[in-house]
Amino acid sequence: MDRHHKVAQGNVQSADQPNWADVKKAIPPAATAGGAPKVFYSTTPAEIISFKSQPKYAKIPGTQLSYATNTESNLFLQSGEDQYYFLVAGRWFRAKSLDGPWTFATADLPADFAKIPASSPAARVLVSVPGTDEAEDAVLLAQVPTTVIVDRAKAEAEVKVEYDGPPEFKPIESTSMSYATNTADKIVKVGDLYYLCFQGVWFMSTKPEGPWKTADSVPKEIYTIPASSPVYNITYVTQTTTSSGETEASSTAGYLGMFIIGVAVGSTLAYGSGYYYPPYYYYGRYPYPIYRPYPVTYGVGAFYNPYNGAYGYARGAYGPYGGVAGGAWYNPSTGTYGRAAGGCNAYGCAGGARAYNPYTGAYGATRQGSNAYSQWGSSVVAKGDKWAQTGHYSDSRGTVAGGRTSEGGRVVGGSGQNGSGFVGQSGSGDVYAGKDGNVYKKTDNGWQQYQNGGWNSVNSSGANSSTKSSAQPQANSTQNQRAQNAQSAAAGRQPTTQPAANSNTQAGQRGPSGQASAGASADRAQQSIQPSASQRSGAAGQSAGQSSQEQDLNREAQARQSGSQRTQNYERQSRSSGSGAARTGGGSRQGGRRR
Repeated sequence: MDRHHKVAQGNVQSADQPNWADVKKAIPPAATAGGAPKVFYSTTPAEIISFKSQPKYAKIPGTQLSYATNTESNLFLQSGEDQYYFLVAGRWFRAKSLDGPWTFATADLPADFAKIPASSPAARVLVSVPGTDEAEDAVLLAQVPTTVIVDRAKAEAEVKVEYDGPPEFKPIESTSMSYATNTADKIVKVGDLYYLCFQGVWFMSTKPEGPWKTADSVPKEIYTIPASSPVYNITYVTQTTTSSGETEASSTAGYLGMFIIGVAVGSTLAYGSGYYYPPYYYYGRYPYPIYRPYPVTYGVGAFYNPYNGAYGYARGAYGPYGGVAGGAWYNPSTGTYGRAAGGCNAYGCAGGARAYNPYTGAYGATRQGSNAYSQWGSSVVAKGDKWAQTGHYSDSRGTVAGGRTSEGGRVVGGSGQNGSGFVGQSGSGDVYAGKDGNVYKKTDNGWQQYQNGGWNSVNSSGANSSTKSSAQPQANSTQNQRAQNAQSAAAGRQPTTQPAANSNTQAGQRGPSGQASAGASADRAQQSIQPSASQRSGAAGQSAGQSSQEQDLNREAQARQSGSQRTQNYERQSRSSGSGAARTGGGSRQGGRRR
């Protein structure tokens, strides 16, 4: 006990240090004299109504209803019956007390709910009140099918079914069919054939593992699967072959978990089938069990947006060591549906999301992660054969990011303590580069810079005048100096350039022959000097016609081009190295002499 007390006391003293300030804020306060908070426990998915302090209600004019104002739940109090009404997942429940028990109430909801004014903050529930215009609109929108023409070859190439061990199937209640239990995919066995519903498209195979071929049609037995089955949602996907021979797949909102209920009293839209499907556990080759939960109706925060018909859900769990969360959504007005999930613990966070639109064929996905020292991620979008991919990484030293496209475009950039910059190349081969953070493009007329929404030529007029004024005198001076040195050498005099003194003096001491030799040397020197001087003058003029900015861009472009060419040469050499090695045996003459 004494040792434990000393350890605890040492930890408290460490927490008082400045670098532990953030950690100290996370330490829970000491327990009060009051009892422990109430804990709710449920073995099945359930909802919890949470208030900020004691429940507070606001009256709805023209009705006997009041709605709770300090909770995110849709909770109402009906004064005439002294009943509480709770809307969750598109379904109404009632109770005499907030402690329950709660019973289903959608079928006989009080008429006052249909009288809620559109201007009221509580009007958001009208979409779930039978008989209202909002409810009818939602039902109609949910029945609009998402129809696509299937690219059979491409669809079949994307199908990959994995089982946890050997395929296992379980009978479907009140039918002669069975469904696969140890896979995340929806597979139904009908007779001797297997049918897979994957991303709203039907496939068939003679074996549970495949190979899978696009189905021309779907057996009518599949549409008798009851709502009590975890594969009930696939009954909302149909598939036929058109007169032109194309495969057409259609799905409605039920495939993604939104079902029409209450036909007798007025249809409304609800999330989930209302059934609880026990999760699947698998203890196999892994040191941990595989857990596959089926979609649940309650406890996932299902929501519906009456303005655009979008709906979805989100759920999460957390504890002392971390937490996880996930969600899904569907927007029938655009056809886009997606999923997202993430989690955090003491070592960092990671998450991902993906979305797909069958109308346009557009797909997007992202993965992100972070820890105490860095953050990273990658994303991709695709539509048909075109795609774009990006990625980034950041830590205390700075950030680096890059991207590429199916058209051949590439870009990479970074920023840190020493500045920022990037380099890239478009799909057409135009080079974009900028150490200064600007975007440049090489054209037939020179370099252009992207400014104010357009391309403008890089301004080099100022650089031209300054460079020419300094370069021309320097070129003339160099040329004149070398001519004088040559003349000095011819006359036997000491030239003005010191490094040439020894050789020219020796030539002058040879007498007449030496003078002739020196004169010839001078002639040769003049001949050699003149072209060099003109070349240098031309180079100076060419350099003077460009700004230092353009020169830098040209050097970088040439370096990239040279590097690209060397890479191509290396690849060609590598591919031909096998045959090249065979030819080197007789290609060398070592020590031979021609006669």
